[in-house]
Amino acid sequence: MVIDQEALKKELIEAFHLENVPAAKQEELLSKIGEALLKRIFLETMEKIGDANVKEYEALLDKETKEEEMEAFFESKIPGYTIFVRSVVTRFKEEMAKDLAV
Repeated sequence: MVIDQEALKKELIEAFHLENVPAAKQEELLSKIGEALLKRIFLETMEKIGDANVKEYEALLDKETKEEEMEAFFESKIPGYTIFVRSVVTRFKEEMAKDLAV
């Protein structure tokens, strides 16, 4: 799996100082942060693979391709895809932290 979701959840809790937020509110905030982060990863991935490969990606979606096959596809189009995703996550956290500090 490209993103260890439990590790990412803990990372986001620490990054945004949500440790003392009530559990229900914490889950709500993590859901919103996670949704924004996934959108960012998706958009940057689609931009990186280019139009021709987006069509191939869409064809894989139509075939209901397994997660492992999808990851292999992205890795073939973006060598070091896991590192790419990690860099998107890092930039996202930095931008959010900067925006929240205002």
